[in-house]
Amino acid sequence: MSVVNSQNIRIEHLTHISEEELKTAQEFHGHKCPAMPQGLRAGHLAMDILGVSRARGGGELQAIVEIGDHHFSGCFADGVQSGTGCTFGKGNITKKPLGKFALTLIDTATQRAVRVTAKYERMKLCLDMPFFTLRKEGIPPFKLDAAVVDPLIDDVVHREWQEMFDVREFQQYPVDKPGEAFDAVECAGCKEMVVTPYAKDFMGQEYCQICFDAIAFRENH
Repeated sequence: MSVVNSQNIRIEHLTHISEEELKTAQEFHGHKCPAMPQGLRAGHLAMDILGVSRARGGGELQAIVEIGDHHFSGCFADGVQSGTGCTFGKGNITKKPLGKFALTLIDTATQRAVRVTAKYERMKLCLDMPFFTLRKEGIPPFKLDAAVVDPLIDDVVHREWQEMFDVREFQQYPVDKPGEAFDAVECAGCKEMVVTPYAKDFMGQEYCQICFDAIAFRENH
């Protein structure tokens, strides 16, 4: 893979987050915070560099987010989903639990990819702001005063992207495009529907993973 770094990135059209899009994303996310719009901007920045539109199906774009679980600013991933159309339901987003604030967006048609990462210096400054001080005390984001939250959101939405993100562009990024399954069977144990690739065969009958594991446990004890 060849790599192009931030200073050599060229963008023909830079998307600006509208009030309507921000509101829609916040409704999807469930509360106001700075991390979700940060992911929204990262997603749009990556799409702008690639020159692609928001994904409508599961095959045009693939996203990889490097957040982990149960840590500050994990809301970044919801902004990525809202902005790029890469969602867990479509199966075109993957979470790598690395504890980073990074997105890699892949155009599967061209195998071009863009990795957008939050700048350390700016993220470190944010952690010393009242929003995160109060969050550390256990106060939910939806209970914080608007005077604490709204200025941070406004800054994220309007600040120059070069001050927020580092960017790398990749050519010939490896693309895995699995086929979509349209077959299913009835589990011989619980009688629930199981998509065929997930079914397990035992003695000529098809089982879901849970029932199969129960059979294996009984066989071994």
